[in-house]
Amino acid sequence: MKHKTVFSALLIMACSSMALGQDERTASFSITLNNSDGSPVDNGVFLFEPQFEVEAHQMPHQEPAVMNQIDKQFVPHVLVVKAGTEVTFPNADNLFHHVYSFSSTKQFELKLYKEFTAEPLRFENAGIVDIGCNIHDWMLGYIVVTDTPYYGKTDIQGQGLVSLPHGEYTVRFWHPQVEGEKAFPPQSISVSADTQVTWMLNTNIIRDDGFDSGFGDY
Repeated sequence: MKHKTVFSALLIMACSSMALGQDERTASFSITLNNSDGSPVDNGVFLFEPQFEVEAHQMPHQEPAVMNQIDKQFVPHVLVVKAGTEVTFPNADNLFHHVYSFSSTKQFELKLYKEFTAEPLRFENAGIVDIGCNIHDWMLGYIVVTDTPYYGKTDIQGQGLVSLPHGEYTVRFWHPQVEGEKAFPPQSISVSADTQVTWMLNTNIIRDDGFDSGFGDY
């Protein structure tokens, strides 16, 4: 179910004379994302699009991208990658999965396999990729493919952290249960020091803890 929400934003600027372990032109941007009742929201994705030319040494390192299958669930539920990244789809379960996507951003099918890693797939185009399993209908995951190398995702405590070079950015938001630009219209920010930001939804997002049909190991 989609929720049309509006954000109220509280920005708390935390300026420090020392950026711990960071380049003098790089800042920590800390995000807290809460429901309207104050409870944390996980899997909120924030994309930071630089409005300046980024120097080569400021480009972040892309960690290996993995969408696992554990206990008949996709892990992580939401994966964020830079466009052009290869994603592997290991199956840690001792049963067959059949992973697929009909999304316009990336359509693919990884037919029946278990207890091994399928050949990696390259995700070239920015967009949202919904993935499922043809055998276990409740399995649902998302891959957010972005053109910007700067992004953050909130954890179960509603916390996210991004290292950003100083400069101007456009910030965009996405979450599986809301319509991104309606929930949080793109906005401009200026980063010149370590910053803590709290964004609060005016509605509650139901936590998706996964669903097992209980029909055994099929």
